[in-house]
Amino acid sequence: MKISFDVDGVLTTKQGMALARRKITEGDRVYIVTARNESQRVYDIAAELGIPRLRVYFTGGEDKWKTIRRLGIDVHYDNNPEQIDKIDENTKGRGELVSYD
Repeated sequence: MKISFDVDGVLTTKQGMALARRKITEGDRVYIVTARNESQRVYDIAAELGIPRLRVYFTGGEDKWKTIRRLGIDVHYDNNPEQIDKIDENTKGRGELVSYD
C-alpha cells in the first residue's frame, strides 16, 4: 500500500515516527505529504526513516488532497480533521486522524 504522513503533530512525535517505521517494516511504500514549504528539517525526518527525498512532498500551504490523489495514496495520517475530511471527499484513499500529545 501507499501510505503518507503529515509532519507537524504526526512525524514530529515519537508515536508518529513509530507508526511510520512499522508501516515501512510491513512493506508499505511510505511518503511524506506536508503543507510546509520545502524544509531541511523535513528531509532530515525522511532520512531518519529511510524515506527517499523523491517521496517527500511540500504543498506550500495548499490542501494535501490534491497531492494525495495525484500520488494514488491509499491512507494518509494527519492530525488535522479538516484535511482528513477533504482527503476522504476528494480522493480514492482515506484519511486517518491521529492525535498525539
